[in-house]
Amino acid sequence: MGLFSSSNPVFDMLKADHKKVKSLFEQFEKAKDSRSKTRIVQETLLELDVHAKLEEALIYPSIRRKIDATDIMDEALEEHHVAHVLINELKRMSPGEGRYGAKFTVLGESIKHHIGEEEDQMFPEAEEVDIDWDGLFKEAMKRKEKLLSQQAGGKTRKPRLSIVRKAGKAKSTPGKSRVKNRSQRASR
Repeated sequence: MGLFSSSNPVFDMLKADHKKVKSLFEQFEKAKDSRSKTRIVQETLLELDVHAKLEEALIYPSIRRKIDATDIMDEALEEHHVAHVLINELKRMSPGEGRYGAKFTVLGESIKHHIGEEEDQMFPEAEEVDIDWDGLFKEAMKRKEKLLSQQAGGKTRKPRLSIVRKAGKAKSTPGKSRVKNRSQRASR
């Protein structure tokens, strides 16, 4: 069973990332103890950081060169800017601080809005133009693996999405690879 109807591997990867972070925000809302919430926040910030770097360095520039939608692209970058501000504030806060949970919730609302605009406006418009999606996907996955490895303290952590090619179509399947930094577990 495929997760997405798109045959575009770049958008399949981004949508898998979107699904993952939306799930993490939902888990945070349901979590009862501060230890679980802290773990969820840390994982979410890592996922968002890697995702944003891929979009800002590779994917958005490729799309911007091909579509005539300056407003959509500029707004997406401004939404990233707001997310970076909240992410950096959360990284400097301790989980016990008064507005930590509220700040994370606001980040989630902002990210969900951003995801909706990407998937409903940017992706459909970009999918209509001639971009080397397979080449962009390969470069994005290579960079994603490197970023995840750096974030995991040098340990190899495979991206959670693998694309299986069959008869020229991309099929998405979520992976189950998870590597936790031992020092992160010990500090909880």
